[in-house]
Amino acid sequence: MWPGEATDFTPWLAANLDWLSEVLGLGPLALVGTEVPIPDVSGNLDILATAADGTRVAIENQYRRIDHDHLTRGLAYAVGHEAGALVVVAEDHAREFIAIADYLNTAYEELGPKKGIAVFLVTLMVQKIGVHYVPRFEVVSRPNTWLTEIQQATGNGGTAPSVEAFLAQCDPAFQANATAIVEAWRAKPGARFRAGPGSKSVSLDYPYDPAGKQSVYVAWTNGQVTINRGYFLESVVTEDLLPEMDRRLAEAFPGYKANDYYPSVTNPDPKGIAAFADWLTSLAAC
Repeated sequence: MWPGEATDFTPWLAANLDWLSEVLGLGPLALVGTEVPIPDVSGNLDILATAADGTRVAIENQYRRIDHDHLTRGLAYAVGHEAGALVVVAEDHAREFIAIADYLNTAYEELGPKKGIAVFLVTLMVQKIGVHYVPRFEVVSRPNTWLTEIQQATGNGGTAPSVEAFLAQCDPAFQANATAIVEAWRAKPGARFRAGPGSKSVSLDYPYDPAGKQSVYVAWTNGQVTINRGYFLESVVTEDLLPEMDRRLAEAFPGYKANDYYPSVTNPDPKGIAAFADWLTSLAAC
């Protein structure tokens, strides 16, 4: 898919950081730069980004399996850029590196976010769905505090407390529409919510995929709403339905371009959001 790591994959990932946002739980990532140098240190950091709360995120990628050099260098780059999180993307992570990351994340939990560095090990694979290729990211190591925040926010596994916390944190300009979107979703049989860490985001899920519940929308407290178009292509949306899906997405997402796998819209019209969701979930009932 990407012949060269530095020449092809890094630029693609830098332009598509939304692919990482949902799996990391750091909120929307904003690009700061690629191949970012550190004074008096040889080599460059692949990608530097910032999370929704302003935390700097250092991102290193490596083809095949991660090695000692990339992990150590990534940590050095994260320290040099005063990053609060290091993300290492590779096709595979050996057990010893997962153990190291888990150890570092234990230290992070003891030190806290002001002094520690959270380490995220992320695997990447690409699936071919018909004529399309869909990237798949999965986190294999992260600080337990990320999971703890989710559990605390959801009230021991429930969904309502975290959703209410999400609504309470929404930008005032988005709050009314966010509430309308959530209430419409609550009325849909089989629909569920998943709140992100600290309830900064909420995923609206529905079992339109035979494999289980999949996200239809992800809403952020800043008013941004995104979807993963690739999820739909591998489930209920067949090739003959693609034109109709793109037409409906264009109505719900102003500025949407066909084949955009991660379209976003800011403070969308709840009616447009509901209309697309109704159409998609109606396919699952067929």
